[in-house]
Amino acid sequence: MLLQNVQNYYEKLVLEELTERGLISGYEQGYAEDIACVALNNLPPQYFRFEVDMGFYLEDEDHIMMSKQVKEAVDNAIAFINDKIDKEKT
Repeated sequence: MLLQNVQNYYEKLVLEELTERGLISGYEQGYAEDIACVALNNLPPQYFRFEVDMGFYLEDEDHIMMSKQVKEAVDNAIAFINDKIDKEKT
């Protein structure tokens, strides 16, 4: 498959953020997946072939900005998913 080695760098960052927040374990799997999908849909794609390329081409300011974007996207995704769950309960 041609695109087998093409990845979106934000997927890695979102997974790291979810793991750091403890949302990967201890919650229903679908919950973390839903949050990841919503967050990723609200982030710009940043594709790479080799992860070392990202380290080479991105400046420190870029990493800081991307981390901030991910935290905000995950915050918003959690609020969105929790709101949907609350509405389903009523």
